[in-house]
Amino acid sequence: MSEKTAFAARLEQLTPRRRSLVRVAAVLLCAVCMVLGSPDHNQWYLAFVGWVFWLAAIEGLAPKKAFWLGWLCGIATVFFGFYWLTELLIRFADFPTWATLLVHFIFAAFQGLQWAVPAAALNWLRRRTGRDVLLLAPLCWVAGEAMLPHIFPSYLALMWCWQPLWLQVAEIGGVTTVGLVQLLINAGLYAALRDWLLARRVNRRALLVAGATLVATPIYGAVRMAQVDAMIADAPKLKVGVVQGNFGIMEWGNPRQKFQILRREQQESARLEAEGAEVLLWGETAYPFSYALPRGDGFDLPITNPRRVRRDFTIPLVFGVVTADRKVSEFAWNTARVLEADGRLGDNYDKVYPLWFGEYTPLVDPHWFKEMVPSASHINPGDGPKALRVHTGPEGQHEWRLGPLICYEDILPRFARGVAGEGIHAFVNLTNDSWFGKSKEQDQHMGLAVLRTIENRRALLRSVNAGISVYVDPNGRVLERIESTNPDEDGPTPASGFVAEVPMIDPDYRTLYTRTGELFNALVVLGLCAIGLRGRRKA
Repeated sequence: MSEKTAFAARLEQLTPRRRSLVRVAAVLLCAVCMVLGSPDHNQWYLAFVGWVFWLAAIEGLAPKKAFWLGWLCGIATVFFGFYWLTELLIRFADFPTWATLLVHFIFAAFQGLQWAVPAAALNWLRRRTGRDVLLLAPLCWVAGEAMLPHIFPSYLALMWCWQPLWLQVAEIGGVTTVGLVQLLINAGLYAALRDWLLARRVNRRALLVAGATLVATPIYGAVRMAQVDAMIADAPKLKVGVVQGNFGIMEWGNPRQKFQILRREQQESARLEAEGAEVLLWGETAYPFSYALPRGDGFDLPITNPRRVRRDFTIPLVFGVVTADRKVSEFAWNTARVLEADGRLGDNYDKVYPLWFGEYTPLVDPHWFKEMVPSASHINPGDGPKALRVHTGPEGQHEWRLGPLICYEDILPRFARGVAGEGIHAFVNLTNDSWFGKSKEQDQHMGLAVLRTIENRRALLRSVNAGISVYVDPNGRVLERIESTNPDEDGPTPASGFVAEVPMIDPDYRTLYTRTGELFNALVVLGLCAIGLRGRRKA
């Protein structure tokens, strides 16, 4: 009997009920590792062992049965890892608890396919080719991350978001490269443990794969971080003041409180300018008066107008605002605008990926959906990625190109790569996470956004209306951070902020991922197809 099927043979000695319980326990242990490894719990070391349980659970099963066990793992991981979705639906959509849990379960079932499909593909390929998990498991997982649709991305790299030394490989093929590293370690460890415990055989190949990956990955990270640090040191610097307005959804929606929100942001902007800021960044829809500013060329409102954007500060500002043009569409745009030092409204960018069923209604009539869910909205998607030009210095002689990402666009690696391709110096992200109160969502959102800095070697500045606002350098290190607040429950909160000295990386600089995009993922998928078509290898 092959050592590779020894685990399945041992299970056959148990009753069917006990066999099932052992496998279910294994996938649930994997789910526990995934949830505890998320950014808010930060037990990141569990990424080294979590998939050992997943691989043990599906060992020897038919592909269909592996699919169901993998799906259970994914549903449990997503349901408990994304529990903030239930809080959101209860709080703002006024769903009854049973309906909220049903929607949450449907979401977890859909997202959980990311665990189910690779499990089935892995076992199908093992039966067809006779190969072990060492090669197939990492490739199947990467193919799943690359090809399966996401509502909220749940890449494995999220478990290492605060460990930049282990993330540097993301510049090679994107976020899925990190998943490949994690599965190489887990598959090697699983195969070595399986063969030793069940057959007392030393699987040297498995130990070599796991050991080499464990050593090579941080070495590569250390070397690349030192090289990028040298590039950061040589780059021109721009002092950016990031303002966190600290206002909630209810507060923003109250017409009597909008002036207070604006005034607090203006006062914090003035403070940051006094600290040396040359450019300011406000969050998504941080300017609270929708439709007050023109979409096209124009100027700030007169100084006598209480809705004027600039007051008490003089430097350029990038800010979020809802804009409209009734001649073009009855619906609005979620826009990032530049207010230059001379009061001119410069470049603008419209959010390209509005959130489904929150900002955008696919498949059904948006008017009907808004009647059903009054807190929902429908906005026009933008045309595509672009750079925002901001001018500093006397007479604006210095032009900086900032790459705008609104809300969850900073967790979309392919879109962010497109923004980087516009020739930018740094990323700016304008976000409103106030919908989620203070929950796991803020850490998960921010943790995924960190990867964009390494993939494209551009700094990221995030202004989030109630946090978490950060500055992340091109090595993925979080150097400035303002924690999240919950003004809707805690009452009005003063705005806060920081000034970051940001390296303006050469707009023509490209990482391998920025240049090649999905080539790495395509090679993985093609490799799996070639292995499958070739069939069982010769003994």
